[in-house]
Amino acid sequence: MTDDNPPLLWPQRLSLTDQAQRYLRGRIEAGTYQPGEQLPSQNELAAELGISRATLREALLGLEREGVIDVKHGIGTFVRPGYDGRLNSGLERLESILELTARQGLEVGFSDLQVGTEPADPDLADALQIPAGTPVTAVRRVIVVDDTPVAYLYDVAPLPILAPSDVDESFNGSVLDLLRQRPNLQIVRAVANIVAVNADADLAHRLKVQVCQALLLLEETLFDGAGALVEFSRNYFVPDCFHFRVVRS
Repeated sequence: MTDDNPPLLWPQRLSLTDQAQRYLRGRIEAGTYQPGEQLPSQNELAAELGISRATLREALLGLEREGVIDVKHGIGTFVRPGYDGRLNSGLERLESILELTARQGLEVGFSDLQVGTEPADPDLADALQIPAGTPVTAVRRVIVVDDTPVAYLYDVAPLPILAPSDVDESFNGSVLDLLRQRPNLQIVRAVANIVAVNADADLAHRLKVQVCQALLLLEETLFDGAGALVEFSRNYFVPDCFHFRVVRS
């Protein structure tokens, strides 16, 4: 087969590179290739998929950027170790990262905790529905599993909802859980948006990844029972550590 007759079954509006990338990712996630295992040679994979080596190399480069594989030039292509250990979460479930990791039997740690007051820039002001420049409480920290950074969490809330002094030495990393402890505050709804982004220099430093590596950004807004907005967060996840799914009905 050739590039004019691909064996892949995704809609034709997807490029051959994207089709090949999805196909290989699917085989890895199905367990055909295990973490640490070497994939067949590029010649073999290109022949299997019915695409050119140039198209295959683009697909492999995309998977490498996602943290799925490691391409070792002159040696071969390998599934990144620990790729099957990603944290799985359904976005239909309103839960903190602590609840997620506990449910899956994992122990997490936290580092680089920063808590303070800062003026809301226009983007944050729009997300929180407050005037730009309004002081808000900002909480930043890195989530660590087995000494490896897996996520960077950035939460902001209006001062009447959360003050910097509320985040003391007993803080366990979850602003959601902290707010849920308030007897007069009931969080009943979250609106989430997840997109792929590239790590800038600051995120690369915090998460110990390469600049421009693909990350998953989950932006989430929390609302109380009266429909009032109470908190906004930007959570950056290393893709080979997390897998999110969406349940629709």
